[in-house]
Amino acid sequence: EMAELRRLFSAPQARLVTLTGAGGTGKTRLALQVGAEMVESFADGVWLVELAPLADPALVPQGVAKVLDIQETPGRSATDQLCDFLRMKHLLLILDNCEHVVAASAALAKTLLQASPGLRILASSREVLGVEGETAYRVPSLRLPEAGEQPSLPELAQFEAVRLFVERAQAASPGFSLVDENAAAVAQICQRLDGIPLAIELAA
Repeated sequence: EMAELRRLFSAPQARLVTLTGAGGTGKTRLALQVGAEMVESFADGVWLVELAPLADPALVPQGVAKVLDIQETPGRSATDQLCDFLRMKHLLLILDNCEHVVAASAALAKTLLQASPGLRILASSREVLGVEGETAYRVPSLRLPEAGEQPSLPELAQFEAVRLFVERAQAASPGFSLVDENAAAVAQICQRLDGIPLAIELAA
């Protein structure tokens, strides 16, 4: 997934990439890791804006301005100040958890991308922003055995969902290991949770 996203961002036209998927699939973690890997590609850095705490969509521009340490100027909107600040910048802006303020996030992303040719945006949301030129990337659940499939113990241990369950179960109970006696139960838990990482961690 990380390699695919880096490839997407290498294309000049991919200026807005939105990671979509159900809650708990790891959109934020993937965005942070990709941002960390690409930080040297942006002269003005990679900036994370966490939108989850914002209850009022009207505060999205102020939230971005605060992260970028832009001081409020009386009589000027936060959006105008952002446009001025970003106009000559070359940076990646990560807008995390846009789903509850999706319209405001979309409007701001569109305005900022038009104002700043050197800006790239990586958004995470349960739904696409709907901005022209947006590239949507659905974050997949972890690989897991199909229902009815009965892989051998070594084969089962290679599935991403099973590996995560075992790692987290061992953190909670160091004596835990994947053995023939619990293999079917572990596989069934991962299947019932659709391979969603957060759900698997909580179950483990």
